[in-house]
Amino acid sequence: MQEDEGKMATDKSEPRIGLIVKVGILSIVTLGVLRVAFDTYFDHVARAEQQRKIGEAKPDGLLNLRADEKQRLSSGPMPIDKAMADLAARGRLGLGPEVMPKPSRDMAPLQGWVKMPAEVPSAMMAATDGGAELSAEGGGAPVANQAHDTEGGIRARVDAGATKKKP
Repeated sequence: MQEDEGKMATDKSEPRIGLIVKVGILSIVTLGVLRVAFDTYFDHVARAEQQRKIGEAKPDGLLNLRADEKQRLSSGPMPIDKAMADLAARGRLGLGPEVMPKPSRDMAPLQGWVKMPAEVPSAMMAATDGGAELSAEGGGAPVANQAHDTEGGIRARVDAGATKKKP
């Protein structure tokens, strides 16, 4: 018996790799399913709490603003309902010349296009307000910025703000 006391028992059998792999895969699948379940539960609870705090609350400031705007629109010199009825009956043309659309004669956006000289459409020609002397031909371009074309007529460069060919 003393011989058995000094020796330790050791297991010399092969490890059961199949069981280890099965337990590992089962653990990974279980953790994945639990994570999806907890994420879904947390999302459900968070949405319910957000709906309770935000979705069911009355926007008092917005409701007050809308009521104030409605009151101002209906109590002005011409209530909005009457103005809409007039517009529907007479149309935009019946409102007068101050609200009629007009083509822009502003040449400022065309200033500076020296590197791309081209003729400006005649519909966009306007007299300049800069105090420059206008040409005698009535082209609307300042005398200082006129250029002559090949036929001897006067045309303004794009960078001058207007063009018109002499008839």
